[in-house]
Amino acid sequence: MSDQPDFRELVGEELTPEEELELARVDAMLRAAGPPPAEIPGSLTRAVERIGAPRIWTRRRVVLAVALAAALAAVFFGIGRWTGNDSTHYRAAVQMQPTGRSPNASALIKLGEREPSGNWKLELQVDGLPPLSGDHYYVLWLAKDGKYAATCGSFKVQGHTVVDMNASYRLSDYDAWVISEARANAPWLLTARI
Repeated sequence: MSDQPDFRELVGEELTPEEELELARVDAMLRAAGPPPAEIPGSLTRAVERIGAPRIWTRRRVVLAVALAAALAAVFFGIGRWTGNDSTHYRAAVQMQPTGRSPNASALIKLGEREPSGNWKLELQVDGLPPLSGDHYYVLWLAKDGKYAATCGSFKVQGHTVVDMNASYRLSDYDAWVISEARANAPWLLTARI
């Protein structure tokens, strides 16, 4: 008899001949494998640790999370732009009339409330003016007695153009709004009475 236990001591005597034959085969294979190593290799320990701790943030999940965050940011930005209100409240709108030099042009000036600092905001919407080449641009003026008196800002156009401007002038000091090219003695292209 051997000093190693027989598998029958572990499972008892109530085995069918097929079960006993299978257990004898498995017992022989396990005994042939030899004893376990005295020390477990570090590579095996690390491999087992990786199996035990599931990786939550795989490369694929990180890429998907970034893509989802970017898509959500774009959606919420779009919704905000679509549903958002412009915080500027305009107190008046002035429709400008074209002159003979720009019969197909039109412009609308929206005037905001005067701020405590003395500035007021205006929005200029322009259509029908041709784009100017190079460094040339248009100017929105205030005029007095048929002459240029004060500038409200300059702009370039490309189709329908919307320009935000600020001014600090008292409108009662002027009698007309004027749009012209920014050059000496440029003819008026659009005008409106103040």
